[in-house]
Amino acid sequence: MNQLILPYQKNTKQTFSNFIRSNKLEDQIINNIKEIFFSSNNQLYLWSNTSCGKSHILYSACNYFGNESKKCVYLPLKELGSYGPDILLGFEQYDLICIDDIDYMFGKSNWELAIFNLINKILDNSHKIIYTSSKSLLEKNISLQDLHSRLSWGLVFKLSSYNDDTKIKILKKIIQENEYNISDDVCSHLLKKETRDLSSLVKHLHKIGLYSLSINKRVSVRQLSEI
Repeated sequence: MNQLILPYQKNTKQTFSNFIRSNKLEDQIINNIKEIFFSSNNQLYLWSNTSCGKSHILYSACNYFGNESKKCVYLPLKELGSYGPDILLGFEQYDLICIDDIDYMFGKSNWELAIFNLINKILDNSHKIIYTSSKSLLEKNISLQDLHSRLSWGLVFKLSSYNDDTKIKILKKIIQENEYNISDDVCSHLLKKETRDLSSLVKHLHKIGLYSLSINKRVSVRQLSEI
């Protein structure tokens, strides 16, 4: 079952250097990640209420330590639910295990036990873990108290929500990376919509970007009504 997952899907676009920071706390978080193999802290728990680049950070960690000859694995739990908890067997062999959306399995007894067992094996091997979640550990949403205890052992950080200026920077970066033919005024216009969370904004931007590529013309705010 483990063979369904690559050690990590290398994404050279997701790095610490192009992670757009909105405050100094994010510099502290990244520094703690970069120093994790020199630290007595074996795990970090990163959480936020909204889309704040958590997956970007995990990919960046895999890319960063992959270049340092560390064995890394990225586990997107939201995408692995259909495989069952046995998918987690064997991953304690990796130097760094990045578990995305761990809260997706909170309240599911079989998954909680599998995650708990995996964490114990990882820590027994003195390997490192980074978790991301949309839930604070202060919330009572973990049924297995031993799992809650394990997750609380390491450093815990809350990522701040992006302000509008940071969101615009991220949208412009996406336009550049994907070579979309979109004018800058589109980014500001999208922020005036009712749905302003970053995930929705990015999804809408990709739709506009694909349209710009299909017509091979620059898309401005005036053309949005045609999409």
